[in-house]
Amino acid sequence: MGYWGVRSYEHDDAHDALDAGFEAAWGAEYERLMDDRNPLTFEQVQQRLANRQTLEAALAWLTGQFGDDFETWDDEARLAYVGVVVRHVELGVPVAGPMLERACAWLDAETLDWERDQTRRDLRRRHERRLLNDAQTASGPPAASQTSPIKQPQPSDPNRP
Repeated sequence: MGYWGVRSYEHDDAHDALDAGFEAAWGAEYERLMDDRNPLTFEQVQQRLANRQTLEAALAWLTGQFGDDFETWDDEARLAYVGVVVRHVELGVPVAGPMLERACAWLDAETLDWERDQTRRDLRRRHERRLLNDAQTASGPPAASQTSPIKQPQPSDPNRP
């Protein structure tokens, strides 16, 4: 697997999708900010530019790579999707509806073997799930016609801070 950390977006496909999303949404401005001569860090560039368009473009890149049928996506492709959504939530981009629900379901169902980093990944996965729960709470409940696999946080939830 092409990952270098325990965050869902510290994965080759998620990184490529995020890069493609920022490039598609911002073009030359993104390239200018990513130039080595620019004093902004990678984190600062993403904080400055992240928006709904970068999210949608990054997910479109993943769909272009893995197809329109989400049921056929393997675990690594699903991890990349989760990573793109989690990263945008961390950057303050509102995410709701099917995008958020799919990310939550796939994060909950993750079965990848993280070998020596399994404990750290388990902790990070719980943190990412709380981020997605908070995003769900902020966006309100799903429409009446939708069923959501998202567990709503409860005050007695031991995974809540």
